[in-house]
Amino acid sequence: MKFFIPFICFAILAQNLFAAELPVARSPVDQKMLRAMRDYFHEEKSAAKMAIFGSALAAGAGAYLTSQSDMGRGAGYALIGLAPVALIVGGTVYFRTNSQLRRLEDQLELAPDAYRREESIRMQKVNRQFQILRIAEYSLFGIGALTAGIGAARGADLTTGVGIGVMVDAALMLLFDHFAEVRAQAYAQRITEFGSAARTVDVVQGLRLSFTF
Repeated sequence: MKFFIPFICFAILAQNLFAAELPVARSPVDQKMLRAMRDYFHEEKSAAKMAIFGSALAAGAGAYLTSQSDMGRGAGYALIGLAPVALIVGGTVYFRTNSQLRRLEDQLELAPDAYRREESIRMQKVNRQFQILRIAEYSLFGIGALTAGIGAARGADLTTGVGIGVMVDAALMLLFDHFAEVRAQAYAQRITEFGSAARTVDVVQGLRLSFTF
């Protein structure tokens, strides 16, 4: 008996050690979906770098214009206002992308159904946000046009310059977000196709099982 108890303890310990070394079960990764995901986030990171670079250009151009005429000074103020927005948005996207991509790659491999469901919901929210942003940016463009018109009518060059600068800001944001929305819609469509393909496989497998039995 005194040898039996240590033997049992050793057997339990060995079982736990070997069980810990067992590899995690991984399902085959859909290479098309993986490639589409990586392409999307690579383009997002490239766009983020462009936004960061653009913020520096906007700040530099704005600083230069503020030393010019009243109209130039007004436009310069508007461009300087755009710079921190572009820097914050670009920096946030750039620094979060790598960790976000790694997490989604793991989820696609280990839990493709959860990836499909959660990422589809997230991208729907992203695309709705673009619709809201587009309305806001068009509104901003209209405010800039109205401000410039009022300034021109009153001969107030500074006000006219501010209005022109706001219009430029809105136009740049509309252009930037247009391409971002196109990328997001293409990625969301690929997720939908991935989900449809997975459901088709499930149906086919179900039919095979039914035929077998």
